[in-house]
Amino acid sequence: MKSIALYNNKGGVGKTTSTINISQQLALKGKTVLVVDLDGQANSSRFFTEEPKPGLADALVDAATAPEIALCTTRYDNIDIITATPELNNIISRFGAMTEEHQRQQAEKIFSFSAMPWYSGRKYDYMLIDMPPALNALTKNILSSCDYVFVPIELGLFSIQGIPTVTDIISRCGTKFGGCFANRFDKDNPSDVQLLDMLRSNLGKKAMDSVIPYSRVIKNSINFSVSAAEYMNWTSASDSFKKLTDEILERVGD
Repeated sequence: MKSIALYNNKGGVGKTTSTINISQQLALKGKTVLVVDLDGQANSSRFFTEEPKPGLADALVDAATAPEIALCTTRYDNIDIITATPELNNIISRFGAMTEEHQRQQAEKIFSFSAMPWYSGRKYDYMLIDMPPALNALTKNILSSCDYVFVPIELGLFSIQGIPTVTDIISRCGTKFGGCFANRFDKDNPSDVQLLDMLRSNLGKKAMDSVIPYSRVIKNSINFSVSAAEYMNWTSASDSFKKLTDEILERVGD
């Protein structure tokens, strides 16, 4: 199983929307996907299941509790999810108070529980982690434990200027920076075109070819609790997530 985190320390850049649509594109390719919602807002959880299970917060601070406690099936045959609840926001200080070794062990449970001898559920090809827009002991340990990190960004001068901070975080965590992709890109806006060129100039090959357009299709699909491909699969907005998923698979070696 390859684990991929969607992370940016800035909120509102499309981490959850990207997680939803990438996971669905992977499922369409016949891959089995485990989504892990680590954001206390629980938006991914509410998208994928009507009854999110509590317990992930306990699993992160209690050595005797497995993340499987919050495992839910979804309406997609190939996608399961470990759901979040607002309680995640309340255990950050407890997690940070643990020793570094204990923090590492607790974070790694997220990635290893399905390989445990007692686990009787399905095996997964990919894990997609919807990360919170935060930098704390929990996020650092999750980033350190996953295989790749991809960074969505909404184009803006301040956002681009903040990218070195994000890449420095990823570097210090010792994980692989898979790439950065632009979200809500308006091709008819000269400013967005210029900023995309700036992003690619600054990041080189780490700036992905794929971009997610500014689109009512994407916005409306989430409002109707479906992916862009389910809502209007013939549109360029839907196709953008297919291209992004293909590029991610290429970058992670699949």
